[in-house]
This record gives sequence, structure tokens and C-alpha cells, in this order.
Amino acid sequence: MALIVGIDEAGYGPHIGPLVVAAAALEFPATAAPPTGRRAGDALPDPDLWGALRAHVRKRRGGPESRLLVCDSKIAYSGGNLAPLERAVLGALAATGRRPPSLADLLDAIALAPADRSDGLPSDGDHGPWVAPQTLALPVAAAAYEIEAAAGCLAQGLACIGGRVGGLWVSVASAARLNRLIGGGRNKAGALFALTTDLVGEVLRRCPSEPIHITMDRHGGRRYYGGLLAGAFPMTPVETLEESPEMSRYRITRGGDAAPVRLSIRDRCEAWSLPTALASMAAKYVRELAMRQLNAYFQSLVPDLKATAGYGTDAWRFLRQVAAAREAAGVPDEVILRRR
Repeated sequence: MALIVGIDEAGYGPHIGPLVVAAAALEFPATAAPPTGRRAGDALPDPDLWGALRAHVRKRRGGPESRLLVCDSKIAYSGGNLAPLERAVLGALAATGRRPPSLADLLDAIALAPADRSDGLPSDGDHGPWVAPQTLALPVAAAAYEIEAAAGCLAQGLACIGGRVGGLWVSVASAARLNRLIGGGRNKAGALFALTTDLVGEVLRRCPSEPIHITMDRHGGRRYYGGLLAGAFPMTPVETLEESPEMSRYRITRGGDAAPVRLSIRDRCEAWSLPTALASMAAKYVRELAMRQLNAYFQSLVPDLKATAGYGTDAWRFLRQVAAAREAAGVPDEVILRRR
């Protein structure tokens, strides 16, 4: 087995709501003869798989609905329609045999356990009273038959090039958890990197010896990651292969007969790597479901309250309008509002 793993985040910039980092893995047989898109002697195809999957997957909005849209979540979620995200994310899970009927089941299936996270602490007290994932039935916006059609598109397309969906995982930081990560000596960028390496560590635990190529977006334009990776994985040699304006590349060497791990980091990675685009959609989907719960809770307490996405001046408008309701419900600032 060999994996291409894409990692991306949603919710880095807001003042309200969780920061979600997601990983999406596509699996290929490591010893198979190279099909379309795979170089001879390479266990993995190029991450830019849209061409190889063009009969089943599309990169842009519009076009035949018979092909699944997998792209940057900012494009897929344009107009606030959750259905394209839902089709891709729940479709990818359905291709692995998982069909979570609620947000609680979805998180049980894909969210990292506290023991596998960088802070290692339980989440008790992190969440406000609006967090009730067991009450949110899935799918929310797409029909069940659309989810099954999406699963078929992805599974059939990948099968044509010798692959299959390997899995989806998310690391979710509520405002309280993000505040704790930042308060532990990290800045916000450091907290994002910690959440990202949580997912890298999860992939390495699940696949201790297989060839792995991890693709991810640059964090705030940062070019140099060698020191950060060495700090995150102190017992594992990290070799810097390239740190250019176009790409930062690293090789993580594991012991024994384990294959090395390749890590490629670049701007707009979700436009180059299909797994990273799928991860972008998964992160955005989980964040938007969380924001729906937060907005619905406060709208039940404050008549005519306009929902917020948690960004910029609108976040402060929302906080002012729910101030009395928050005080009455005993919701402290750190549970809803990020430090940075």
C-alpha cells in the first residue's frame, strides 16, 4: 500500500468558531505496475489527479453533474451552498463504507482522539452549550442518492488508476482549545502547525512502513519548515530537499525497512493536489456544521439575530448582539472568542 495524503485547513482567520484541519488519503498498491499518471519506479501517481479522473471528477463548478466536484472549498462553497461540500466529503466516506447519520457519528469516525492530539488534554469544558452534534442529522443539504452517486464517482474513477479512498481525518480546535494552544507558548501559526502535525502523526501511526507523499498548503506564505518538522518529530530524521519560492519539499526517514515519507508544501496546493482539495472541503464542511449549531443556538435566544460566519467586524456585531444571552447562559468569552 502507498498513500497520497492531502492536508488543509478551514477557519484560520475568524474570531469565532473552530479551526479545523483535515487530511484526506488516497491509497494505491505499492507494487502495482504504473497506470496512467504514475511514473515508472514510483509507487504513487502525481497528486494532480484531475486529468486521470476526468471521466468521474471535475475541478470547476458547472459541467456535467454526473462528475463529482472536488476543488478548493472556497470555490465549492461559493454562495453558501453546503451541498457540494457534503457530496464530496460524505461521498468519500461512503466509498470507504462509512455513512454517518449524524454529526456526532461523523466526528466519531474522523476526528482525532485527545490522546492523539498535540495538547493531549480532554475536550471537557471546551465547548459551549450550542455544541450538540448528536442532534444534527446528516446529510444536511444533499440528498442521500447524491451521496451514493458521489461515492460511486470517486470509487470508480480511482479504481481505473489502481486506487481507492484511504480515509479522512480531522483535528478540530474549538475557540477554547485554540486559546489553550496559543496560551501554551505558541502563536496562532504555531497552533495551526501543531494541529497539522497531529494529522501527519496520525497518518504515520496508521501506515508505519508504507510509501507516503503528503501534500499541503503553505501556512501564511512560510517557506521554511525543516526546523518545525524536526521539532514535531524529534526522533525521526528530516531532510530538506527544496525550499524555493515555488515549493518546499522534505523527506522524513523512518527506521528499519519503512519507506521514507515525502512532504510537499506549496501555495494554492488545493489547486495542484486532489487529496489536498478534498481535505480543504472536509475541513470547511466540519467547520460550517459547527457554525450552523452556534448560530442556531443564539438565534433561539435572540429574536431576528443574523447568523455570522465569524469573520471581521461581523463577528464583533454578533458578539454585541448576543452579549446578554451569553451572560444569562454563563458562556465565558474564552469559549466563543479566540485570543487571536
